[in-house]
Amino acid sequence: MIRIKKLRESLVYKITVSLTIIIVILLTVLILSNVYSLKVVKSNIINASQNQLSIYMGSIKSNLTEVSRDLNEISVKFIDNVVNYRNENELNRYFLATELRDVLTAKIITGNSEDVLFVLKPQDGLSLVQFSNRVLAEERTHLTDLFNSENVYTDVNTNGRWSIIRIHDRNYIAKSFIVYDFLIGALIKADSLLLHIEKDPYYETMYAITDSNGEIISKSFPLSDSSRGERRLLDEKTTIEDFQDKYLVISADIPEIDGKLSCIIESRNVFLGLNLIQWVIIFLGIISVFAIPLVVHYLFENIVKPVQQLIVATREVEKGNWDYRITDKRVPVEFAQLNDSFFSMVKEIKTLKIDSYEEKIERQKAELKYLQMQIKPHFFLNVLTTISSLTYQGKSEEIRKLIQYLSKHLRYIFRGGLVLVRLSEEISFVKNYIQLQEIKFPNNIFYMMEIGPGTEDCRLPQFIIQTFVENSFKHALTVGTMLSVLIKTEVIYNGGETYVRIIIEDNGDGFPDEVIEIINNSQEIEINDGEKVGIINIKKTLFLLYKQNNLLKISNCEPSGARVEILIPQWEEERNALPSGG
Repeated sequence: MIRIKKLRESLVYKITVSLTIIIVILLTVLILSNVYSLKVVKSNIINASQNQLSIYMGSIKSNLTEVSRDLNEISVKFIDNVVNYRNENELNRYFLATELRDVLTAKIITGNSEDVLFVLKPQDGLSLVQFSNRVLAEERTHLTDLFNSENVYTDVNTNGRWSIIRIHDRNYIAKSFIVYDFLIGALIKADSLLLHIEKDPYYETMYAITDSNGEIISKSFPLSDSSRGERRLLDEKTTIEDFQDKYLVISADIPEIDGKLSCIIESRNVFLGLNLIQWVIIFLGIISVFAIPLVVHYLFENIVKPVQQLIVATREVEKGNWDYRITDKRVPVEFAQLNDSFFSMVKEIKTLKIDSYEEKIERQKAELKYLQMQIKPHFFLNVLTTISSLTYQGKSEEIRKLIQYLSKHLRYIFRGGLVLVRLSEEISFVKNYIQLQEIKFPNNIFYMMEIGPGTEDCRLPQFIIQTFVENSFKHALTVGTMLSVLIKTEVIYNGGETYVRIIIEDNGDGFPDEVIEIINNSQEIEINDGEKVGIINIKKTLFLLYKQNNLLKISNCEPSGARVEILIPQWEEERNALPSGG
């Protein structure tokens, strides 16, 4: 009994029961509506439509056959008269034309297939045309103009084959041929082929005749008078593909005209007879409406609510509230175990955090201070070498200036610890350093500084510019040549962040390729070469302060010289760095 009780309280059991209810309802609706309705009813509609199409196809072919037979009779019966027509006098021509017109009239009256019969020979003034009562007066005018035109042989001649032609926005099925310069033929209005198609009283089916390109040349609208809006929409459709979205289309070929007869049924009308199934679906839908809120509430109380409580506990721990606890005990077994594991982990993290937090801070400060102390000796060694050289030369005035510059230099570097200084202070220190070097190398140094607006108050690590300027003097300055140094600062925006970019260039030999590769591409850099210690320490210092590994980039200028580019982020850098110097 205890095991069964735990099973019922488990999350797996509750999710299974909830999903089973929803799945059973959805599957019932899908099985009843889709399998039965679509598979059975749709199949029956297609079969019935195909049978109906075969009947209408027989009627259309019968009409075309009858017209072809009438044309053959006209051409055979009056072949002799046609041959002798040109040689007869005007009176005999009149009688022959009258006799031929009577024959065309009889064919039109007795037959019910063709709408127009014609025998034409424009060069002899012969134009015999007979219309059925299905041809309106406006259509007769347009056709008469065509038959009397000079282009009638090219516009109407079909060389004995059935063809679809368009005359003044009207579609016709035409068949004609030339016998001894006489053009004999017949026209059937495309709409006349659909006269025998009766309205389907159950499905309100529409029929359409299309040409080889799928364009509709004739269509029927067996719709009630109340469906004028639907009829207007159907009139706007010009190809059979336009009906594919909301209609069921069944087609049969009409090989005589290289076209198709299509049966078009609105998809919703296919299921009009499924009243019982529709009521069942409605009934199941009502059940679902009442069942789903109950299931959702059940899932909320047993899954969503415990998860929310755990999220609140996590946020409280993030704020530093290590003693926060979840008091609600009415949760599934799995969540109770998860809560116990979570708070046990929080307790352990709290203990470890207290023990290691201060140790980590001290270790980071010590590493930063160590990196700075590795940079400072470069300044002292170079200055002492210069003083010694001036002493031997007896240049007391230069020594006095040197001591003055040196005092400023020492005052700047002996601030103690790692400090962040303003860019203007670092630039002033660099100028003092260059003036100190000018005493040793008079007329051999040219420098230019372009300090961009808004960069003077930027906070940056101490000595970051001076180190690279010192490297320029160490590696690029030679006796007898002019050393050029350019320092440029500007504000840039990259990836939605604001940076101060510092560029330092000289005209020396530049950096070796292996040094560029190490500094620009290596994620972890070991200090094994004293020549690179300053640059490497600056890269490590930038990473420790700003947690970005792409703030330092070195390269070579064209045609010669070294280029250094430093990016200083401007997003509350003092919050994560050491205090700035005073």
